[in-house]
Amino acid sequence: MKLNTKLSLCLSLVIILVLTGYGYFHVLSRRDILIRKMKVEVRSIGQTLRVPLEKISIPKEMEYVQELIDAVEEYERTLGVVVYHGGKDLVFCSRSIGDAFEPYVEKIRKAMEENLSQESFEVYHKTPVFSYAFPLKDRRGRSIGGVCVLQHTSFMEEEIRKAKWSILLTLLILVGGIVTLILLMTKHWISTPISRLMQGIQELGKGNLDFQIDLQGKDEPSQLAQAFNQMASALKKAQEKIIREANTRLELEESLRRSEKLAIIGQLASGLAHEIGTPLNIISGRAELTMKKVKGQKEAQKNLEIILLQSEKISKIIRQLLGFVRKKPPEKRRLNLPALLETTLDFLDPQIRRQKIQLYKQVEAPLSLVMGDPDQLQQVFSNLIVNAIQSMPEGGELRLTVHMEQTSKKGLEDEQRAYLVVHIEDTGVGMDRETLENIFNPFFTTKDTGTGLGLMVSQGILQDHEGWIEAESEKGKGSSFKVYLPAIQEEVCHET
Repeated sequence: MKLNTKLSLCLSLVIILVLTGYGYFHVLSRRDILIRKMKVEVRSIGQTLRVPLEKISIPKEMEYVQELIDAVEEYERTLGVVVYHGGKDLVFCSRSIGDAFEPYVEKIRKAMEENLSQESFEVYHKTPVFSYAFPLKDRRGRSIGGVCVLQHTSFMEEEIRKAKWSILLTLLILVGGIVTLILLMTKHWISTPISRLMQGIQELGKGNLDFQIDLQGKDEPSQLAQAFNQMASALKKAQEKIIREANTRLELEESLRRSEKLAIIGQLASGLAHEIGTPLNIISGRAELTMKKVKGQKEAQKNLEIILLQSEKISKIIRQLLGFVRKKPPEKRRLNLPALLETTLDFLDPQIRRQKIQLYKQVEAPLSLVMGDPDQLQQVFSNLIVNAIQSMPEGGELRLTVHMEQTSKKGLEDEQRAYLVVHIEDTGVGMDRETLENIFNPFFTTKDTGTGLGLMVSQGILQDHEGWIEAESEKGKGSSFKVYLPAIQEEVCHET
C-alpha cells in the first residue's frame, strides 16, 4: 500500500471518528431538546387545565370537565387526560383511555400525597407515552384531586429519526469531501514528490548522474529533492575526479614503466658502450694502421675499408641507442607542487599501505607555483618516495613537508631567491657515509634488483629545472632528501 493511501486512510479514519462522535452528541443534544420541548408542551396543557379545574366545583360541573378533557384529546399529540376528584372519588378520562385509567389515578394520588408533580416515560398498550401528573388545590391550598396528561412520544422519536438521517447524510458528504481533498493533497504534496524521488534514485542507480528532480518549494520533499540534486552533482564531480585520477595514475604507471625500461636500456647501452667501445676503437685503430702499410694492395685495402666501415656502423648503432635513452628536454608549465605530490602519493598508496607505513603530510602556506615538466618532476618524487618505502620493509614513518625558503645554490650564495622545498624523510635503515657519497653515481645501487640510475636521472631532471637535491642519512636512523625548485616570481608594484 502506498504512503499517500495509508496517510489518507489514517486521516480519514480520524476524521470519521471525530465527525461520528460529533454526530452522536448532536443527536443526544437534539433528543434532549425535543424531550424538554415536549415536557414544556405537556406542562402547558396541564396548566391550561389546572386553572379552570381549580375554580369550578367538579362534582357540579361534570359535563364541563368532560368537555375540557375531550377538547384536549383532540390535539393529535395528546393521547388522553385523566381527572380525579379525591373528595367524591370521581374519575374523568378521555375516550381513548377507556377503563385503563387506574394506573394513572394511582400516579395522581401519589402526586397529591407528595404535593409534587409526577413525570415518567412509559408504555400504554404498546404505545410509548409521556405522563405528567399534578395535584389540584382549592382556595385554601388543600389537595382536592389531580390531573394526569398522557402525551405520545412517537412524534418526538420521528423527529429524532429524521435528525439522525440528516446528520448521517451531512457526515457522509463531509467525509467524502474531506477524504477526496486529503487524497488530492497527499498526491500533490507527498505521492508525486516521492515518485519523482524514486525515479531519481532509479536513474542514479543506473549511473545517470545528470538526472535532476524538478521540485520547487520550501517543504520537506522539495528540500529533499534539492539535497538529491546536490548529491547527484557531487557524485558526478567525484566520478569525474576519479576518472581523471585513474587516467593520471595510468599515465604515471606507464611513465614509471617507461622510466624503468629506459633505465634498463640505459644500463645496457652504457654497458655496451663501455664493453664494446674499447675493443672497437682498437680494431679501428689497427685497421687504419694496417691500411698505411698495405698501400698498393687493393684486395687488402678493400678488406680493411670494409672493417672500418662496419666498425663505424657499430659505433653509430651504440650512439643511437644512447640517444634513445637520453631524456627529452622538459616541457615546462605552471605547476601546483602539492597537487602533484598528492597524485604521486595516490599512485603509491597501495604500496604504502601494504608495508604499514604511517604517512604524515604538512603544507606550509602560502606557496607559489613552479615552472616544470609534470611528468619529469613526478618521476623525481616517485623515485625518492619509492626509495623511502623500500628502506622500511618492516614499516615506519614517512614525512612529506612542502614550504617556501629564501636561499641559493651552493657556490652562488649572493643570488638568493625563493624556492619551494619538498622535504622527504623516512625512518628506514639509513645509509653510511660511503653509500651517501655515491648514491648519485650511475649504476651505483645497494639493491639486488636496482639499476643505479634513479637518483642520477632525478638529479639531472632537477638540474634541467634549475633546482637541486640534497641528501642526509645515518645508518639505522633513516634518510632525508630535500628537493629545491625555483618559485615563480610574482610581479610586485612598489609605490614611489
